[in-house]
Amino acid sequence: MIKNIIFDLGNVLLDFKPEKFLLKYSKDENYIGDFIFKVIKSKIWLNLDRGIISLERAKDKFIQKFPEERDFLVTFFEHWMEMLTPIEENVKILYDLKSNGYSIYILSNFIEEAFHFVKNQYKFLSLFDGKIISGKVRVIKPEINIYQRLIDKYNLLPDECVFIDDIQSFLTPAKKLNMKTILFLPNTDLRSELRDFGVNI
Repeated sequence: MIKNIIFDLGNVLLDFKPEKFLLKYSKDENYIGDFIFKVIKSKIWLNLDRGIISLERAKDKFIQKFPEERDFLVTFFEHWMEMLTPIEENVKILYDLKSNGYSIYILSNFIEEAFHFVKNQYKFLSLFDGKIISGKVRVIKPEINIYQRLIDKYNLLPDECVFIDDIQSFLTPAKKLNMKTILFLPNTDLRSELRDFGVNI
């Protein structure tokens, strides 16, 4: 029987769509694509997720590496957290799960400073029974240790858990640990997927 529902944050509960967000600051889609590749898909950004570098230090490193992008980088680092807005339909599911007696958890690759920002912005983040944030524990998905940390910290039985993520490769370790998994994509009917596992939602 499923008792615990574990959620990723980015693009499951909070929108994280830099391509769309950066159109506020540039209409050049090629430039935006290149910027995202150089910044958000970089090793420096991965180290932010891992919690081994601060946002301020990361910004300085990017400016050193791409001095011609200084103005755009400064603007980006001042405003990027504004793109982290709730996916309302899934937030409603959180409230319904809690009302129906399920425990809910966060397991997310997320920059620690950004998590503090969204936690202060959105009340729904206080609903959770527990969380593992990569930037705090300094381990990231898909490293199996981060999944095991959640299990151990909250005494979870993996076969009583469903894990929801928007990245297929991040579901694989959860499956290996005997969790049920849901790949959440823009057209996913999350209620229906949960019901398929017997969740009362």
